[in-house]
Amino acid sequence: MKKLATITLLFALLPLALAQGDSIKIGFMGPLTGGAAFIGVEQYGFAKVATDIFNTRSGLNVEIVEGDTEINPDTGRIVAERFVADEDIIAVIGPSGSQVCDATQPIFEEGGLAHVTPSCTAIFLTDPGTPTFFRPIPNDALQSQTVVDVWLTDLGVDSALLVDDQSTYAVNLNDEVENLLFDAGISDIDRISVTQDETDFSSIATAAVSGAFDVVFFPNQITSQAAALAIQLDEQGYDGIFFMPDGGFTAEWVNIAGDIANGAYVTFFAPDPHGVPTMGPYNLAYQAEFNEDFGAFGGGAAIAAFTVLGAVEVCAAAEDLSRSCMVDALTNLELDTTPMGVSVSFGPGNQGEGAFFLYQVQEGTFNLIQR
Repeated sequence: MKKLATITLLFALLPLALAQGDSIKIGFMGPLTGGAAFIGVEQYGFAKVATDIFNTRSGLNVEIVEGDTEINPDTGRIVAERFVADEDIIAVIGPSGSQVCDATQPIFEEGGLAHVTPSCTAIFLTDPGTPTFFRPIPNDALQSQTVVDVWLTDLGVDSALLVDDQSTYAVNLNDEVENLLFDAGISDIDRISVTQDETDFSSIATAAVSGAFDVVFFPNQITSQAAALAIQLDEQGYDGIFFMPDGGFTAEWVNIAGDIANGAYVTFFAPDPHGVPTMGPYNLAYQAEFNEDFGAFGGGAAIAAFTVLGAVEVCAAAEDLSRSCMVDALTNLELDTTPMGVSVSFGPGNQGEGAFFLYQVQEGTFNLIQR
């Protein structure tokens, strides 16, 4: 297939060769219940409002079919199999969580069903990747490098306690961070694993204090656990840095932890929609339909939704709304810009480009301090 022309005006009105009432089904996969529901609910909401605005502008009728993964790989497989079996679904926004992306990649590949993740960052998902998996956000190779660069250059870190929840996301990211620290000559590193059901982090707090670690790093997707660790570190007098990657960008754990959260750092793979002027109509639509409060995960979902809808635009214009057309359109898609202010195109492994942004919790809110 020849390289598709760059789309410079996203979601321009289409020549409506298709009947306006025809429904075009897109799946959504994310944790709509459970400890990581804050991620999926926000992602679904922004995918929904992006689709509604697209429908109004294009005259098409794209419908989102929900699938709750609970951010559990086994549940994710069930949802993926259901989506593949529904021949009317031509693409999927999701999944969320690298462990679920890993579990579902073979299912979608076998079904020829394109899926665009809004938040799975594990490196191996696009190295080598599959023909049907697309990631418009950067991966953990860049996140780990961003984290370590900040530690060494800006925060003067000489020692680190790396905590994981045994998920693919957390373990692989900590592996990357540890390797980069070793390469930089930092060897005072310890690692501790917990389960995603853990509620008592006092032993980790004890280890952080007794080891006098400069930073405690916790890749995590369960807000109650992030808050619990922050609180218990404070209770034991830990005076170092509490640092989380993208899973920590949620107001929920900050609200639970209260003033204790102030000073914590978080890296994130997309801009915060609050700070992107062109996201204004989408932010307002989300607030009107879903919730006044939202974080940055909706931004990643908006990018994934704009990506899928850009491919729908291409295939609708070609009068070929098939799964194979969607795969080809995504492979060759070039969006010079999106309402999130980022461009989208895919290189080897269907990996997009991008950057990680550094935020710090100040007075209970996430403030951008580096991009």
